[in-house]
Amino acid sequence: MDVSYFWNGVNIALAKRNLSESWLCKETGLSLRTMKNRIKKGIQPRLDEAVRITDALGMSLDSICDGSETASESPVVSKKLRDVPRSKTKEYFDGDFKVPVYEQLFSAGHGQFLADEEEVSGYIAAPNNLKRYSGHLAATFVRGDSMEPTLFSGDTIICDNLGYDGTDGIYIIHYKGMGFVKRLKKMKDGISIISDNPIYEPMFEPGMSEDFRVVGKVRYCMGGH
Repeated sequence: MDVSYFWNGVNIALAKRNLSESWLCKETGLSLRTMKNRIKKGIQPRLDEAVRITDALGMSLDSICDGSETASESPVVSKKLRDVPRSKTKEYFDGDFKVPVYEQLFSAGHGQFLADEEEVSGYIAAPNNLKRYSGHLAATFVRGDSMEPTLFSGDTIICDNLGYDGTDGIYIIHYKGMGFVKRLKKMKDGISIISDNPIYEPMFEPGMSEDFRVVGKVRYCMGGH
């Protein structure tokens, strides 16, 4: 078994079903940290682990490794997004346009991801209509509830690293030394930083500064539940 084909097949199968690695670990009794470490380092799972993973996904080992889909896809309850396209189960993930996945996504300034190649946890297929941003895309994960009901904790999002494009939308930002996914709205005297969850108060910045930098815009959401 080619371990790289196995883990890539697992990631594709999860993405097709809008499921997360956390879900798979709960179903199989595996440690999330152990699974991520094996994916990152290209370590082959034990036979019993591979069996539990294939059983949870309803697929054969061969179908995972060769990328063929034999199981029916899990039903997913769609969530309405205001301005970020969200995948539907049967739309894609069988193409060759892939973007790297980072556990955390950071920027040292306009157009630069700090995460190096060793921090890439895998690759996922992306919609072809994002090819115009090729070379400037990465996927990461939503954590927390501040963007509900637009984005949910565990969702996988694809964003560019082109900074702020001057338009309203959802962005990954650096704010006072921490990374956030927030909605930005251009105001006459600055930028409003908004959480879609109404329990969180909006913030305001007069412009870019050492405390406030924009990594890039969220271009797609894949879900994750």
